[in-house]
Amino acid sequence: MTQAAQASDMELRHPLSRAYRLGTRRRRAPKAHAVPEAGASRFGRKAKAHSLDTVKQLATTSREWLESQKTEDDYRKEQLALHHQLLGTVHEIWQRHARAGNFELAAKWEKQWSQLYNCQSQWIAYRAACCGGRTAPVAVPIGCNHRLCPMCAYHRSARARCRVKSMFDRLTHPALITFTIPSESAIHKHDYTLMRQRIRKFMAQHRGILGGIYSLETTYNRQEKTWHLHAHVLADLSAALPTKAEKVMLAGERVYSFTALKLRYEFDWLRLSTKAWGKLPRSDASAMRWEGDTYQFEEWVRAGRANRLKEWRDGSYKAILGLSSAALAQRTAWNKANRRVVDLRPVVNREGAAREVLKYITKAADFCDLPESVEPFCDAVRGVRLVQTFGTWYGFNPDVLFDPEHLEDWGEMKCSCGLNHWERMPGVFSRDDVVMDAAGRWNLKRPLDHNCCGTVARPTIRALEAPAE
Repeated sequence: MTQAAQASDMELRHPLSRAYRLGTRRRRAPKAHAVPEAGASRFGRKAKAHSLDTVKQLATTSREWLESQKTEDDYRKEQLALHHQLLGTVHEIWQRHARAGNFELAAKWEKQWSQLYNCQSQWIAYRAACCGGRTAPVAVPIGCNHRLCPMCAYHRSARARCRVKSMFDRLTHPALITFTIPSESAIHKHDYTLMRQRIRKFMAQHRGILGGIYSLETTYNRQEKTWHLHAHVLADLSAALPTKAEKVMLAGERVYSFTALKLRYEFDWLRLSTKAWGKLPRSDASAMRWEGDTYQFEEWVRAGRANRLKEWRDGSYKAILGLSSAALAQRTAWNKANRRVVDLRPVVNREGAAREVLKYITKAADFCDLPESVEPFCDAVRGVRLVQTFGTWYGFNPDVLFDPEHLEDWGEMKCSCGLNHWERMPGVFSRDDVVMDAAGRWNLKRPLDHNCCGTVARPTIRALEAPAE
């Protein structure tokens, strides 16, 4: 073949097309004159399924996938890292008080440091008395029950979520409600007392909330140095939440029934923390008093519309255009003084709902590296009940303590015969005597049998040295 023929052949060749990306289709420019048929996409062709499963693979983010692949050993390493960080913070607080001459406070924080240092350093073993030694002994770590301890919090949250999910069958119309209050520069024990009182009053005022459970959560803003206290409520409603298909008249405008209910919740929650809009009438109040209450509510709704900061534009809520800085500052001040955010949504995922309500157990680990936040938080929550049931759920206690004497709190410990008659073994075991399986349960290592009397000569908790009666 001559050089001219080779050059002509090379000119006629077309370059290779770019390979399709996995799970996507190449976009093509839409035809201006084409009218899409029924079922066709906006590019003028029939819609086709992706090459991957859109429900599982494409809908799952990388972070969610990595989280689902974590093992109990991975969670254990994360807890140990946070625990080491918290130990350093408590030690710094202890030494600071010691240098300042506050020996009483120094002794207090030294005790907390020792409590955290010895957390899960020793284990109590149990043997199955019904199997004749056929079932291997199991072990339970001795925790510290510190509010910020990540290892104790992980167990409490996992066990509490299981108990809360087991109560979902009692819920007729479950819903998640979040109550917030303005952030404060300091946190005190009285703040939690006021929050609990307001929640009790709110539940008593709304008969449509039959019962449920709520928890108090505290977050710390590192930039603004402020504390934000809010409550997550898993409530059982007497009726299902309104859909967006229903509309009602409210303050001269037609709004969704769901929006009207949410605004009413916000207004009643606001009046529990301020006296500017009066109080809710008593149940036996006169009709005129209730009409006045409705008038107050509609006036608040009109004022909220006049001072709104966002508007619906281009398919989403965006900042209002054309507002001057003075008008923006005035509206912001009004909303700060006369609005309280209340989030209301139906429960569609039991696991997510239980995790949302019980986030308070592990949320404090976000600021465990800051001595200026750990000390006031520990002082404020000392002796405070952060989770509470009410109504039809009253008496149910999901806040399980980190108690090694309650073996049922440590997963499904089952023996070979099925009777599950466990008894505590004498003595205490060290970290070298136990091993964790894939399910996160601790077991004694193979050389140690059910007749062993422990390996720790002087247990940290002396009351556990003798077996229980």
